[in-house]
Amino acid sequence: MTPHTEFQKKYYQQVIEIHQKTGFSPRKIAKLQLVPVSVRQMYHWIAIFEAENGKGSPRRIMEAKKSKEQEELESLKSRISELEESLRVERLRNRLNEKIIDIAEARWHIEIRKKAGTKR
Repeated sequence: MTPHTEFQKKYYQQVIEIHQKTGFSPRKIAKLQLVPVSVRQMYHWIAIFEAENGKGSPRRIMEAKKSKEQEELESLKSRISELEESLRVERLRNRLNEKIIDIAEARWHIEIRKKAGTKR
């Protein structure tokens, strides 16, 4: 996160450093009055920082993995349905071609399909 306001520029880095060095939660930092920032804002800043740097609590990491897996699962399900629809269309096309050949052979009394085992 890039701080936008002077307030953020002044305290964002301090909050992150205190959290990383001491391991204090935002509540503890607020209780000790180390920086004049609300607990909610500190939680927000720390969550953004951890998300950007691939860190975070094991629970948050697992939730992120689950959401990614869920998205991947949904995309795979949609891909399967697309492929099944494509297969259905191709089977119909194959049946149509077979019927056309059957009709042509019956109408004009010619062998269109090659017989198995014939030599070229």
